[in-house]
Amino acid sequence: MAANSRLAMATHIMVGLGYLPDHSSSHQEGHWPWVSSGLLAKSINTNPVVVRRMLLDLKKAGLVKALEGKGGGVALAKPPDQITLLDILKAVGGETLFSFNPNPPNKDCPVSVHMYQLIEPVFFSVSESLEASLGKTSLSDLIAGIP
Repeated sequence: MAANSRLAMATHIMVGLGYLPDHSSSHQEGHWPWVSSGLLAKSINTNPVVVRRMLLDLKKAGLVKALEGKGGGVALAKPPDQITLLDILKAVGGETLFSFNPNPPNKDCPVSVHMYQLIEPVFFSVSESLEASLGKTSLSDLIAGIP
């Protein structure tokens, strides 16, 4: 079973937008420089098309803005301290963390018949904990960790 890397990649994009070319000293409040998808793709070590697809989701969620044409690119739509990892997860990975068995239960098996009611509260608890943790971590927290 492959792990979903969309949150990691989208967070990389967002940290790049918050960091490049050095937001800590060169931006006016609320105005971040335009960054190309090519530069972001080089940072992530992936194809710019992958980055552009992810940027569409981030833009739809109001986390980034785009300027087309020469000198254009993408920029943060709001300050990094107002963007959490939960915002990013909701933008690019809206699916639930866990899925249930898509097959109907085997009515002749006591485990199968009770599995949903046994595991659903656990899945719910883990999902709530994950969202609470991601909601406490802002983009600026991550950017501050870059030396």
